[in-house]
Amino acid sequence: MENRIQEIFGLELDINQRKASYDFIETFIERSVTDWSSAPDTEAIEIAFTVEIKALSDNELAFLLVHSGYIPEFYAHDSSQETLYSKLVESLVCEWAQRIGFTDSVLQKQKSNKEDVTIKIDNNTIVCDTKSFRLGRSQGAPNVKDTIKQAAYTSWLAQYEENDCPAGLVTFPSLMDWKKGSEAYKYFSDHSLPILFLFYEHLSFFLIPNDLNHQTIIDLLNDYEAVFPASSKSRADYINGLANSLFSSPVKEVLDDFLQLTDLIIVEKVQHSINRIEEKAIETKEVIEYEINEMEPDQVKEIAVEASYKNEYGQTLKQLKNIKKFRPH
Repeated sequence: MENRIQEIFGLELDINQRKASYDFIETFIERSVTDWSSAPDTEAIEIAFTVEIKALSDNELAFLLVHSGYIPEFYAHDSSQETLYSKLVESLVCEWAQRIGFTDSVLQKQKSNKEDVTIKIDNNTIVCDTKSFRLGRSQGAPNVKDTIKQAAYTSWLAQYEENDCPAGLVTFPSLMDWKKGSEAYKYFSDHSLPILFLFYEHLSFFLIPNDLNHQTIIDLLNDYEAVFPASSKSRADYINGLANSLFSSPVKEVLDDFLQLTDLIIVEKVQHSINRIEEKAIETKEVIEYEINEMEPDQVKEIAVEASYKNEYGQTLKQLKNIKKFRPH
């Protein structure tokens, strides 16, 4: 795989360097925040992260984009770490947009009723929603409502009065895709409100040497009705539409080769994540065994009783807490 990466990305990356890339955002967060007892300064961290990724070459950023839409499993659900990781993926997308020619693109700081990234050049404004998910999520693909809400795009776009290209963009990790089709694809192929759906691999492809740039996307969005004359739930219909427009020949042949390599990169990323989780599990178990061996018998018994109690009755206790908190009694 190293030879193929060098051929397509122009990078000499051994396995350790690829692992460093797979952990790039997580490592940056660890360096940037050492105390999670209070909320991190997200804006300052985003600025520092942007400085760091601006120092990357186009090829280095392209490789990073391929695999960065997956939230680390070590982060607690709905935690500050999870939120910050997702924000830094937004920074990646903003940097990508600027590099391909959308030079006026910005991250949005407003938290409500706003897109994640405003992708813009002159009077062409595309509202972008960046998506990141855990590899270990319980569903193979997310619910449609977690992916796209057409009304939100209408509201976001209404805030831009002068717009020659009113459209949306969803950036998405490919492993979370719907295998055959979904109601989501019906929205993405609805020409009445163009909302382009691209995997992070697609974004990456724009950064390697080819004829694609911001104008390619603008042209597609302005010609959306011709590309998608009828909305369809079919994944194949949508992918074919992209293949015949955004990625038409001779780009298509290069993209096919590119995606074969990125599939391998993603597989290696997944295996790297599995290995880290299994290593952490062994390490955690060893620490627990050591601590228990150092305890008195009464302490061990107390811990065992508490653990069994929470395992048997923990969920009911959570429900009891919610009843007391939210219901009159």
